[in-house]
Amino acid sequence: MPIWRVTVTGVSAKRKEKIPEKVTVEVKPAVLKASVEEAGASRLVKVDYRLRTNYQPDVGSIEITGAMYLVGVNAEDAIENDMLKDPDLVRQVYQRIFLEPMVMAINIAKELLLPLPVRMPEVKVEKKS
Repeated sequence: MPIWRVTVTGVSAKRKEKIPEKVTVEVKPAVLKASVEEAGASRLVKVDYRLRTNYQPDVGSIEITGAMYLVGVNAEDAIENDMLKDPDLVRQVYQRIFLEPMVMAINIAKELLLPLPVRMPEVKVEKKS
């Protein structure tokens, strides 16, 4: 996997005093920009991302921004108009947003007593016949 490092550069979260019983959670990951960054003799592809969680009615939000660094990728072939052009790289970046930044968003939601931004598995217990 060409993703070498995931960084977090910003965290913003808020919650209103009262939360109704029924709250809808909307999670929006986004790839914002791709660029080339020099690291010694290496040229890395830097991808800026954002993970935004909104709650409706408007009772809170969580936003995490940062960058991912890709190695082993030809920067000239990977970037076009400040965006990744390889669908497989785009898939890997989005998949990675749902790892580190999402774990952080889950922890923040727990601290703010907001619904989690992911649906957790439900356990069903059945009586054995």
